[in-house]
Amino acid sequence: MEPVPVYFQNVKRSAMVVKAKKPFHDWLLSFDPTNKPEEMLKEGDVYLLPDYDELKKMGNWLKKNFNDIFEDQLNNWYIDEEMWPQNRTFKMFNEWFDYSLHTMVWDTQEKFIEKV
Repeated sequence: MEPVPVYFQNVKRSAMVVKAKKPFHDWLLSFDPTNKPEEMLKEGDVYLLPDYDELKKMGNWLKKNFNDIFEDQLNNWYIDEEMWPQNRTFKMFNEWFDYSLHTMVWDTQEKFIEKV
């Protein structure tokens, strides 16, 4: 059996994939009924988190930092904070978004990761 020719390097981060649910879609439609959020939001977004080796630790991080992710999602559509829902809670975050947590992030590229 031939050895695997390439091994990917682990990035010292964990990741969270966030996908909007119906309440987020409804919020978007409340400002522009012609919007087609289902098409634009079906992929979701990936957020790199600190390097956690346990999902429980990632969950604790998210409970403390959910509002930053929530605000980023809102800001991606409307920068006017007056339009954003107020009194956002972790319960609301869970109602508005599906998410999955991943402890292993692999880099398939040789170049450095570039922030823009």
